[in-house]
Amino acid sequence: MERTDEHKLISRAKEGDMQAYEALIRKYEKSIYFLCHRMTNAHQAADDLAQETFIKAYLSLHSFKEGMNFFTWIRKIAVNSTLNYLKSWKREESLGENDTRISDRDYSPNPESPHQELQRHQMEQKFKVALEALPPEQRAVFILRTYEDLNYSEIAQSLNIPRGTVMSRLNRARKTLKALLSDYL
Repeated sequence: MERTDEHKLISRAKEGDMQAYEALIRKYEKSIYFLCHRMTNAHQAADDLAQETFIKAYLSLHSFKEGMNFFTWIRKIAVNSTLNYLKSWKREESLGENDTRISDRDYSPNPESPHQELQRHQMEQKFKVALEALPPEQRAVFILRTYEDLNYSEIAQSLNIPRGTVMSRLNRARKTLKALLSDYL
């Protein structure tokens, strides 16, 4: 979908055309879901947060400024919703989330020996636990930099924080992860 087509869809969606908004959802639903999943490491939470993101975006569509990048705007909504969820999540432990976790290993085209696969799986699990141990603000910055490949300025804009704060949170996240994983590195 070209940018001009996307702007037409946004204009139509602002006028109440649900089919136009559904086309925007289809274009970005996977990216938003995987962003939420990386931040929560839980399928059900990611699914709920992605849906919440698109509902919030639809309700706020009137505030979307022409010429802005729609994905950047909707990603910011997703990150903020996920951060709010993570902050409240500490108080309420989800049940059964471990049963539905998604692993990149499930999609690996290269077969490994059972021993290599076991080692990699153990390391992935240890990394996930370490990532979940990070404070939500550090986790968000780390995920946006590492998995979403955003630069410091883009992260700062997404989270409404100064660029220096992004750099310090990322540094702290890396140091914490390194310390948590020191026995395995």
